[in-house]
Amino acid sequence: MKFLISAAGTGGHVFPALEFGKECIKNNHEVIWIGAKNGIENRVVPKDIKLLTIPMKGFRGKNFFLKIISLCGLIISIFKSIYHIQKNNIEYIVCFGGYISLPVGLSAWICRKPLFLHEQNAIMGTSNKALMKFSKLIFLGFSINDQVTKKMMLVGNPINKLNKNSSMNPKQEPLRIYITGGSQGSKFINQNIPLALNALEIPLEVRHQSGNGKSSGVKELYSNHISVEVKEFYDLPQDSIVWSDFIISRAGALSLSEAISLKRGSVMIPLPSAIDNHQLLNAINIVDLGMGLVHEESESMELLSKKLKIIIETREYAQWSNKESNLDHFQAARRMLSSILKF
Repeated sequence: MKFLISAAGTGGHVFPALEFGKECIKNNHEVIWIGAKNGIENRVVPKDIKLLTIPMKGFRGKNFFLKIISLCGLIISIFKSIYHIQKNNIEYIVCFGGYISLPVGLSAWICRKPLFLHEQNAIMGTSNKALMKFSKLIFLGFSINDQVTKKMMLVGNPINKLNKNSSMNPKQEPLRIYITGGSQGSKFINQNIPLALNALEIPLEVRHQSGNGKSSGVKELYSNHISVEVKEFYDLPQDSIVWSDFIISRAGALSLSEAISLKRGSVMIPLPSAIDNHQLLNAINIVDLGMGLVHEESESMELLSKKLKIIIETREYAQWSNKESNLDHFQAARRMLSSILKF
């Protein structure tokens, strides 16, 4: 079978699509990918997946002039997508949200090809919402904070499974914490979390992922009673998740999917500027699973220190790791492919 995948721009869309593409290749299907010219997909899509680009750009947050340019890009992108679908005899089209999915999804409808969507977050994104009525199935990464339809199927977020032993830190002391603001890093986390941990005045081991170009001065913020390693980026974040007793992070869909699949709870600080406040909704999903708590940026660092103290003194983090989730994100790609092939 010939699959067309669309995903572009950020890792939150691209990496789940990549895992699904690998699952297709593993099962002897051919995969073609439509992305953007300067997106991360140009660096991570393997050679056995043919990568094509269209000139589509996002609409949201743009001024009137840039929206006109984006509209022109949408029209051109639809024609280009139709051309790629017909030229390559595509049989199934799978869109992973974001601006790139809108022209590809509309082209699937025009070409009368079965369209499938995947939504990573706990609320439907703009493009996925626009394409819902044209789709056969909508795969969900988390339980969704929107009207649920019969087309929707909760499968999880496709993530790469490494062979990791997820058992807890056998020593228990000092406590191990993995801190991450995502691949881009977080200025708020870099500047404030070291101070919140210092206030606890207890020995800790910390791995702190600062983001590209943002490591300067972070290590110096930590007190001497905290043994800390600061890196701009961890090539294998699952190593650090398994190493830790719990995580302090933003609330991106993929990082949370990895954490709960590896049985680690999270103290989540949602990005307040996230579109449709999707990070807060993602975090609420994790709280409902009993695998973490939320601290919003508008709340004080003193309050965060108090929350952390309670988590550590009561060993609540160990309870998080003992929770069983009925959603295995490592199996999401397999479940998606199996469901698509039934059509």
